[in-house]
Amino acid sequence: MQLALPFARVLRPPPPATPSRAPSPPRPAAAPARAPAPPKGRAALETRIRRALAVPADLVVTDNRRTMISTKRRGERLEVRLHHMFLDAPDGVVEELLTYLAEGDSRSSRQITRFIESNRHRIKSRRRRILLRTRGAEHDLQSIFDEVVATFFPDGVGDARITWGKEPPRARRRRSSIRLGTYTHDQQLVRIHPALDQEKVPRFFVAFVVFHELLHHVVPAERRGGRIDYHPPSFRKRERMHPDYGRATKWETENLDLLLSYRTAAIARR
Repeated sequence: MQLALPFARVLRPPPPATPSRAPSPPRPAAAPARAPAPPKGRAALETRIRRALAVPADLVVTDNRRTMISTKRRGERLEVRLHHMFLDAPDGVVEELLTYLAEGDSRSSRQITRFIESNRHRIKSRRRRILLRTRGAEHDLQSIFDEVVATFFPDGVGDARITWGKEPPRARRRRSSIRLGTYTHDQQLVRIHPALDQEKVPRFFVAFVVFHELLHHVVPAERRGGRIDYHPPSFRKRERMHPDYGRATKWETENLDLLLSYRTAAIARR
Protein backbone atom coordinates (compact mmCIF):
# COMPACT_ATOMS: atom_id res chain seq x y z
CA MET A 1 0.00 0.00 0.00
CA GLN A 2 1.35 3.32 -0.90
CA LEU A 3 0.77 6.53 0.81
CA ALA A 4 -0.68 9.07 -1.52
CA LEU A 5 0.94 12.51 -1.28
CA PRO A 6 -0.15 15.48 -3.38
CA PHE A 7 2.33 15.69 -6.25
CA ALA A 8 2.49 19.41 -6.39
CA ARG A 9 3.18 19.66 -2.69
CA VAL A 10 6.09 17.26 -2.86
CA LEU A 11 7.86 18.85 -5.84
CA ARG A 12 7.18 22.50 -5.01
CA PRO A 13 10.53 24.18 -4.44
CA PRO A 14 11.02 25.67 -1.09
CA PRO A 15 10.40 29.40 -0.86
CA PRO A 16 13.52 31.49 -1.31
CA ALA A 17 15.21 32.39 1.89
CA THR A 18 14.72 35.92 2.98
CA PRO A 19 18.05 37.71 2.70
CA SER A 20 19.33 38.60 6.09
CA ARG A 21 20.11 42.20 6.85
CA ALA A 22 23.66 43.25 7.52
CA PRO A 23 24.18 43.62 11.24
CA SER A 24 23.99 47.18 12.43
CA PRO A 25 27.25 48.57 13.79
CA PRO A 26 27.30 48.44 17.56
CA ARG A 27 26.47 51.64 19.28
CA PRO A 28 29.36 53.16 21.12
CA ALA A 29 29.19 52.43 24.79
CA ALA A 30 28.11 55.39 26.78
CA ALA A 31 30.87 56.87 28.86
CA PRO A 32 30.45 55.93 32.50
CA ALA A 33 29.03 58.72 34.51
CA ARG A 34 31.72 60.45 36.55
CA ALA A 35 31.11 60.04 40.22
CA PRO A 36 30.47 63.39 41.85
CA ALA A 37 33.30 64.64 43.99
CA PRO A 38 32.69 64.12 47.70
CA PRO A 39 31.44 67.30 49.36
CA LYS A 40 33.90 69.46 51.23
CA GLY A 41 33.62 71.28 54.49
CA ARG A 42 33.46 70.50 58.17
CA ALA A 43 30.09 68.70 58.22
CA ALA A 44 30.98 66.48 55.25
CA LEU A 45 34.36 65.56 56.74
CA GLU A 46 32.82 64.79 60.12
CA THR A 47 30.30 62.46 58.45
CA ARG A 48 33.09 60.58 56.65
CA ILE A 49 35.08 60.26 59.86
CA ARG A 50 32.09 58.79 61.71
CA ARG A 51 31.50 56.24 58.95
CA ALA A 52 35.16 55.24 58.84
CA LEU A 53 35.54 54.86 62.60
CA ALA A 54 32.11 53.34 63.25
CA VAL A 55 32.05 55.05 66.65
CA PRO A 56 30.43 58.26 67.83
CA ALA A 57 32.91 60.93 66.83
CA ASP A 58 33.03 64.70 66.84
CA LEU A 59 35.28 66.82 64.66
CA VAL A 60 37.03 69.86 66.08
CA VAL A 61 38.75 72.12 63.54
CA THR A 62 41.86 73.84 64.86
CA ASP A 63 44.40 76.43 63.80
CA ASN A 64 47.22 74.83 65.78
CA ARG A 65 50.83 75.52 64.93
CA ARG A 66 52.31 72.19 66.02
CA THR A 67 49.74 69.39 66.32
CA MET A 68 47.89 68.84 63.06
CA ILE A 69 46.00 65.65 64.04
CA SER A 70 45.00 64.36 67.46
CA THR A 71 42.26 62.28 69.05
CA LYS A 72 40.89 62.19 72.57
CA ARG A 73 38.26 60.10 74.31
CA ARG A 74 35.44 62.04 75.89
CA GLY A 75 33.22 59.50 77.58
CA GLU A 76 31.78 57.24 74.91
CA ARG A 77 32.65 59.67 72.12
CA LEU A 78 35.89 60.25 70.27
CA GLU A 79 37.02 63.81 69.65
CA VAL A 80 39.05 64.17 66.44
CA ARG A 81 41.01 67.40 66.20
CA LEU A 82 42.27 68.40 62.74
CA HIS A 83 43.98 71.45 61.34
CA HIS A 84 41.72 73.43 59.01
CA MET A 85 43.93 72.53 56.00
CA PHE A 86 42.14 69.15 55.90
CA LEU A 87 38.73 70.74 55.23
CA ASP A 88 39.51 71.23 51.53
CA ALA A 89 42.10 68.46 51.13
CA PRO A 90 41.96 66.30 47.97
CA ASP A 91 39.82 63.20 48.30
CA GLY A 92 42.87 60.92 48.15
CA VAL A 93 44.37 62.70 51.15
CA VAL A 94 41.09 62.42 53.06
CA GLU A 95 41.00 58.67 52.36
CA GLU A 96 44.55 58.34 53.73
CA LEU A 97 43.49 60.38 56.75
CA LEU A 98 40.53 58.07 57.42
CA THR A 99 42.76 55.00 57.11
CA TYR A 100 45.26 56.53 59.49
CA LEU A 101 42.56 57.38 62.05
CA ALA A 102 40.98 53.93 61.82
CA GLU A 103 44.10 51.76 61.61
CA GLY A 104 47.14 53.90 62.40
CA ASP A 105 48.56 52.82 59.03
CA SER A 106 52.21 53.87 58.57
CA ARG A 107 51.88 54.33 54.81
CA SER A 108 48.94 56.66 55.32
CA SER A 109 50.94 58.52 57.92
CA ARG A 110 53.69 59.20 55.37
CA GLN A 111 51.18 60.45 52.80
CA ILE A 112 49.60 62.78 55.34
CA THR A 113 53.01 64.09 56.37
CA ARG A 114 53.75 65.00 52.74
CA PHE A 115 50.43 66.83 52.53
CA ILE A 116 51.16 68.77 55.72
CA GLU A 117 54.65 69.68 54.51
CA SER A 118 53.26 70.97 51.21
CA ASN A 119 50.73 73.10 53.14
CA ARG A 120 53.10 74.44 55.76
CA HIS A 121 52.38 77.96 54.53
CA ARG A 122 48.85 77.57 55.94
CA ILE A 123 50.11 76.98 59.46
CA LYS A 124 49.96 80.20 61.40
CA SER A 125 53.30 81.33 62.70
CA ARG A 126 53.52 83.19 65.95
CA ARG A 127 56.40 85.57 65.84
CA ARG A 128 57.97 86.49 69.08
CA ARG A 129 59.45 89.91 69.26
CA ILE A 130 63.09 89.36 68.48
CA LEU A 131 65.81 91.93 68.66
CA LEU A 132 67.72 91.63 65.41
CA ARG A 133 71.46 92.23 65.62
CA THR A 134 73.00 92.38 62.18
CA ARG A 135 76.03 94.63 62.61
CA GLY A 136 78.98 92.76 64.05
CA ALA A 137 82.52 93.69 64.97
CA GLU A 138 83.82 92.45 61.60
CA HIS A 139 80.85 91.57 59.40
CA ASP A 140 77.56 93.30 58.61
CA LEU A 141 75.03 90.49 58.24
CA GLN A 142 72.32 92.63 56.67
CA SER A 143 74.65 93.71 53.91
CA ILE A 144 75.70 90.11 53.26
CA PHE A 145 72.08 88.92 53.44
CA ASP A 146 70.94 91.47 50.85
CA GLU A 147 73.82 90.57 48.55
CA VAL A 148 73.10 86.82 48.77
CA VAL A 149 69.38 87.30 48.09
CA ALA A 150 69.99 89.57 45.10
CA THR A 151 72.52 87.15 43.60
CA PHE A 152 71.03 83.70 44.26
CA PHE A 153 67.32 84.18 45.02
CA PRO A 154 65.85 86.29 42.19
CA ASP A 155 62.30 85.53 43.37
CA GLY A 156 63.13 86.88 46.81
CA VAL A 157 62.84 85.19 50.20
CA GLY A 158 59.61 86.72 51.45
CA ASP A 159 59.80 87.93 55.04
CA ALA A 160 62.95 86.02 55.94
CA ARG A 161 65.29 87.90 58.28
CA ILE A 162 68.75 87.47 59.74
CA THR A 163 70.52 88.10 63.03
CA TRP A 164 73.63 87.12 64.95
CA GLY A 165 73.00 84.31 67.40
CA LYS A 166 73.62 84.47 71.12
CA GLU A 167 77.01 84.00 72.66
CA PRO A 168 77.73 80.30 73.31
CA PRO A 169 77.07 78.93 76.80
CA ARG A 170 79.88 77.90 79.09
CA ALA A 171 81.15 74.46 78.04
CA ARG A 172 82.91 72.01 80.37
CA ARG A 173 85.01 70.57 77.58
CA ARG A 174 85.88 71.50 74.06
CA ARG A 175 83.38 70.35 71.45
CA SER A 176 84.29 68.65 68.20
CA SER A 177 81.63 70.35 66.07
CA ILE A 178 79.85 73.67 65.74
CA ARG A 179 76.57 74.71 64.14
CA LEU A 180 77.44 77.80 62.15
CA GLY A 181 73.87 78.79 61.30
CA THR A 182 70.23 77.83 61.76
CA TYR A 183 66.95 78.61 60.04
CA THR A 184 63.64 78.65 61.96
CA HIS A 185 60.62 78.18 59.69
CA ASP A 186 58.05 79.54 62.14
CA GLN A 187 59.99 82.76 62.56
CA GLN A 188 61.48 82.84 59.05
CA LEU A 189 64.70 83.74 60.79
CA VAL A 190 68.34 82.96 59.97
CA ARG A 191 70.70 82.96 62.95
CA ILE A 192 74.44 83.04 62.36
CA HIS A 193 76.88 81.85 65.02
CA PRO A 194 78.95 84.72 66.46
CA ALA A 195 82.08 82.62 65.85
CA LEU A 196 81.91 83.88 62.27
CA ASP A 197 82.26 87.49 63.40
CA GLN A 198 86.04 87.32 63.52
CA GLU A 199 88.68 89.10 61.50
CA LYS A 200 90.15 85.80 60.31
CA VAL A 201 86.80 84.59 58.93
CA PRO A 202 86.51 85.78 55.30
CA ARG A 203 83.36 87.46 54.06
CA PHE A 204 82.83 84.88 51.29
CA PHE A 205 82.57 82.13 53.91
CA VAL A 206 79.98 84.04 55.96
CA ALA A 207 78.03 84.66 52.74
CA PHE A 208 78.09 80.94 51.91
CA VAL A 209 76.70 80.06 55.36
CA VAL A 210 73.92 82.62 54.86
CA PHE A 211 73.18 81.08 51.44
CA HIS A 212 73.01 77.61 52.99
CA GLU A 213 70.51 78.71 55.63
CA LEU A 214 68.33 80.54 53.11
CA LEU A 215 68.12 77.35 51.05
CA HIS A 216 66.12 75.92 53.95
CA HIS A 217 63.63 78.72 53.33
CA VAL A 218 63.00 77.71 49.70
CA VAL A 219 63.73 73.96 49.62
CA PRO A 220 61.33 71.98 51.86
CA ALA A 221 62.44 69.07 53.99
CA GLU A 222 61.49 65.53 52.95
CA ARG A 223 60.48 62.53 55.02
CA ARG A 224 62.68 59.48 54.36
CA GLY A 225 62.47 56.17 56.19
CA GLY A 226 60.37 57.63 58.97
CA ARG A 227 62.77 60.56 59.52
CA ILE A 228 62.76 64.12 58.22
CA ASP A 229 65.66 64.92 55.90
CA TYR A 230 66.42 68.63 56.07
CA HIS A 231 69.08 68.30 53.36
CA PRO A 232 67.37 66.23 50.63
CA PRO A 233 69.07 65.63 47.25
CA SER A 234 67.45 68.73 45.72
CA PHE A 235 68.96 70.82 48.54
CA ARG A 236 72.44 69.34 48.13
CA LYS A 237 72.34 69.74 44.36
CA ARG A 238 71.51 73.42 44.60
CA GLU A 239 74.09 73.96 47.32
CA ARG A 240 76.86 72.44 45.18
CA MET A 241 75.98 74.83 42.36
CA HIS A 242 77.15 77.79 44.45
CA PRO A 243 80.34 79.18 42.89
CA ASP A 244 82.10 79.23 46.28
CA TYR A 245 81.00 75.75 47.36
CA GLY A 246 84.44 74.14 47.00
CA ARG A 247 86.32 77.10 48.43
CA ALA A 248 83.95 77.43 51.40
CA THR A 249 83.96 73.73 52.36
CA LYS A 250 87.75 73.66 52.09
CA TRP A 251 88.12 76.77 54.27
CA GLU A 252 85.81 75.29 56.91
CA THR A 253 87.82 72.06 57.05
CA GLU A 254 91.13 73.88 57.34
CA ASN A 255 89.91 76.39 59.94
CA LEU A 256 87.65 74.30 62.14
CA ASP A 257 89.99 74.81 65.12
CA LEU A 258 89.60 78.58 64.76
CA LEU A 259 85.81 78.28 64.90
CA LEU A 260 85.79 75.81 67.78
CA SER A 261 88.21 77.88 69.84
CA TYR A 262 85.76 80.80 69.72
CA ARG A 263 83.84 79.23 72.59
CA THR A 264 86.90 79.35 74.82
CA ALA A 265 87.80 82.86 73.71
CA ALA A 266 84.27 84.12 74.25
CA ILE A 267 84.19 82.74 77.79
CA ALA A 268 87.59 84.26 78.53
CA ARG A 269 86.27 87.72 77.51
CA ARG A 270 83.43 87.60 80.06
